[in-house]
Amino acid sequence: MGSDPGSTGTVDDDVVAVRTVSGPGGTAVVARRGAALASFHDPSGNHLVLPTEPNSDGSDCSGVVLAPWTNRIRDGRYTFHGTTRQLPLTEPERGAAAHGLALRRDWQWDVQACTAQRVVLHLDLLPEPGYPHALRLTCSYAVDEHGLTVTVAARNLGRDPAPYVVGGHPYLVPPTAPESTGRRAAADGWTLSVPADVYLRTDPERLLPLEILPVAGSREDFRGGRALREIAHDVALGSLARESDGTVRCSLTGEGGTTTVLTCGETVHWIQVYTDDNGMNGVTRRAVAVEPMSAPADAFNSGQGLVVLGPHEEHRVWWRIGSEGG
Repeated sequence: MGSDPGSTGTVDDDVVAVRTVSGPGGTAVVARRGAALASFHDPSGNHLVLPTEPNSDGSDCSGVVLAPWTNRIRDGRYTFHGTTRQLPLTEPERGAAAHGLALRRDWQWDVQACTAQRVVLHLDLLPEPGYPHALRLTCSYAVDEHGLTVTVAARNLGRDPAPYVVGGHPYLVPPTAPESTGRRAAADGWTLSVPADVYLRTDPERLLPLEILPVAGSREDFRGGRALREIAHDVALGSLARESDGTVRCSLTGEGGTTTVLTCGETVHWIQVYTDDNGMNGVTRRAVAVEPMSAPADAFNSGQGLVVLGPHEEHRVWWRIGSEGG
């Protein structure tokens, strides 16, 4: 195949490791592994997400697409339509199946749909013992004057209904110059705003759901903005207040007043906030994962927000990353 202007590497375009997309709102690098966002900077060169090594092992989930579930499934076991299934325990220390099946797989580029400002990938999930359903996942990244829009669609290719949850795992930073990105404890000077009225209290050992509680009066109240300082957060936030157009607006503001904005579409119902307190290589709190999700942890068991995809039905979700005040 011929060379595409958005590709990087020396192999055919359909298996190239990463592609770059640019537009009025900035430049993004997207990787095949996990359909991950490896980097995104605005037109001034300021990073809006924590850059990550493309096509890594996915251990920190940076930038990946999470499907067909997000977060954790208790004991890796669930019952759907009367049949109990057992998934591999990808977090054996917590007894959980974590973050879905798509994050460590190499997606395929839809070469004909890729342009300088937009890339499209797809992944076919084939039936397996723990998840005996066939799904076609499609993910697009598009840059325009508003920023970077990520769209993920799932179509059930099988004959039976399939349980489904989807999300993303971007590690946001306020607009930050490259030389200042990734500093230890940088998040201590930031303010996060998420318009959520409830949070999901979890077991501190296994991070599995216990109950849904109001955020009012708790340290998980991000309405109107909350200084992160030295407080660790790893929490799912729900009952999201929406703008007049049906979107949800979350923001992360740095000490200089510049802000990275995450805007989510109508099928995003939960936001997971994680303040990077485990970090990588001992460097912690470099960024804040602000994760758009259709449902919270263990939705395959609780049914909370669970989508049931009928044969040939499709589900679609989108979110956008942009900046203001720069």
